[in-house]
Amino acid sequence: MRFIIALFFVSLFATAQKPCEYDFEIKNDSIDYRETKKYLIYEREFGKRNDYAFVSLVNDGGYVMLNFQRVQKSDSFIETQCLNAETLMYLQLTNGKTYTLVHLDKDICSTRIPDLENKSNIRLLNTSFFFTQDNYEDIKKFPVFILKIRLGTGEEISYVMEKELVSKNLETSSNPERIFMDYYKCVE
Repeated sequence: MRFIIALFFVSLFATAQKPCEYDFEIKNDSIDYRETKKYLIYEREFGKRNDYAFVSLVNDGGYVMLNFQRVQKSDSFIETQCLNAETLMYLQLTNGKTYTLVHLDKDICSTRIPDLENKSNIRLLNTSFFFTQDNYEDIKKFPVFILKIRLGTGEEISYVMEKELVSKNLETSSNPERIFMDYYKCVE
């Protein structure tokens, strides 16, 4: 019997939501804006090339959005990546449900930032996607399995959401598959 009670409490704490952490929050008579901190969802290091993806959740006057940021660093040339009004993001949950998010900007391309000190190139893509459906109960209950971006050109970028991601380069850790379960409540 003690084992069952202990198992219950362990599962209760394992599924508990985390407290909200905001990078930016302002609320007054005319503005209501909240943005969670950025969470690392992807990291890849291949030779002298690093690729990172981050997301944050935003509520801007009642509109819920997902900010997406991709940072690429390499000692060689990095191709520009562009998104347009036809770009979509898909969040596939472990229960099989898929949510579709719509790209906010009409046209946006990654920006090149030279790192003269380290003699490398950095590409930064920073954009937002709108949540379009009304019912988001499943996203608060089930982990996200895949985050996929379908560009207007038909090209797809997929990120398999890991249970735990420990970054040695950034010295941080995150739980990509649980980000919406833990933090969607922060922007409702």
